[in-house]
Amino acid sequence: MTTTVHIERSLFGLTAEGSTVEWTDLPMGPTGAVHVAEGTALFISNAQEHDATLTLQVSIHPSASVGEGFVLVGSWPFRSYLGTLVLDTPNAGGSIDFRLEPSSVYTMHVWRKGGESAQERFDGGLRGVTPKTGLEDYLVEFVPRGSTHAVTLATQSRSHPPVDETGQRPANWVG
Repeated sequence: MTTTVHIERSLFGLTAEGSTVEWTDLPMGPTGAVHVAEGTALFISNAQEHDATLTLQVSIHPSASVGEGFVLVGSWPFRSYLGTLVLDTPNAGGSIDFRLEPSSVYTMHVWRKGGESAQERFDGGLRGVTPKTGLEDYLVEFVPRGSTHAVTLATQSRSHPPVDETGQRPANWVG
């Protein structure tokens, strides 16, 4: 599924309905492009208000590459709870037409394109342009891990870097 997310104040969130953690409760500090805890993810862009493309997909195996220019931000455990996802921004949000298997744990891989230079491009040629588009794209890939009883989830950020299935930090991690 691909949709447009209107990023406000450099933030948007993705939450599994039924999660006990609100996306606004996750760290909003300058370290880490994504923070994840108990079925909730907070995405922090380097640019202010703009529209970004968000692609969500379920894959049996993690993708080695998702397209030119995309960089793996990190990988985290993600609990699906009721299986329905909510896409939130500071002033809007709601359920989206994307489903995960309820009561399951996935490894959530986040890829971003254009994120590192988004602020420079925002400040440069896009001053006064509305709507602001094309600054960055996100791809979020969910790979099934199993029952929610099999994994203890924890918040991960720069102080707790993401790890892959082998327990290693991704080689191109830029969070």
